[in-house]
Amino acid sequence: MWDERFAEVCRRHDDLVAVYESARGRLGLLLCHTLVPLESERLAWVDATRAAARRIGDDLRAAGFEGATVVLQWLPVPDVARIVGRWIRRWDGDPVRRSQLIGQIEAGVTGRHRALDETGLEALRAWYETMASCWLAIQPVRRRRLVLQTHVWIAERVLTDPANGPELALQELGADGPLAQALARLVPRAETATWRRWVELVRLDLERALHRPPDRRTQAWARWLFLIPYGVPVPRRAQLHVVRGGAAATRFA
Repeated sequence: MWDERFAEVCRRHDDLVAVYESARGRLGLLLCHTLVPLESERLAWVDATRAAARRIGDDLRAAGFEGATVVLQWLPVPDVARIVGRWIRRWDGDPVRRSQLIGQIEAGVTGRHRALDETGLEALRAWYETMASCWLAIQPVRRRRLVLQTHVWIAERVLTDPANGPELALQELGADGPLAQALARLVPRAETATWRRWVELVRLDLERALHRPPDRRTQAWARWLFLIPYGVPVPRRAQLHVVRGGAAATRFA
């Protein structure tokens, strides 16, 4: 998947520190921003990372990249550690800053077991609210509705009862289970084939996440659940075009 054209794009972005590529061709973008912002800085951090991700993603797509990207700053620290340890580093724009961020990762991994108790759920709600601008900016509208419906399912089926919810939720994750059916109802029949792959990727990623043992179901794990549908891109056949008045709509090839 990697091409020298993409390296040239990366060089144009000072807020991009490094790029990692998975075996499936997904790119992990490590930005210059901290991995663990203070609560007082979180809103500004969300705005800054989102703006950077949008600029970089737009340039990569313009250069011909058609795969998925994920911003490492938005992932739980243990997952960032796994990515930087296992994925191939394709571009290294700032080794000094990368070393500093890896230090944050190593420190964060040691404190990853933060319980998902009542206090933890309150912290999770606060985090979700700070991410509201990200959820509401999802395009096209069809994808936004699918992501938010998945979030409703996660909150109701998984996190209402953190102790037993994951096991019960797994029973609803079949190809024709309640989640898949709820998402299918949001897609017009003419678009079913295009969005079926999106639904399947979300369903399988959630299934893998819910199989984590109870002692690893932390606040970071819960945040990851919400980021799973957010990180799945628009199906390849779905493209955006601008209609009169500036609104975005979906056009299907």
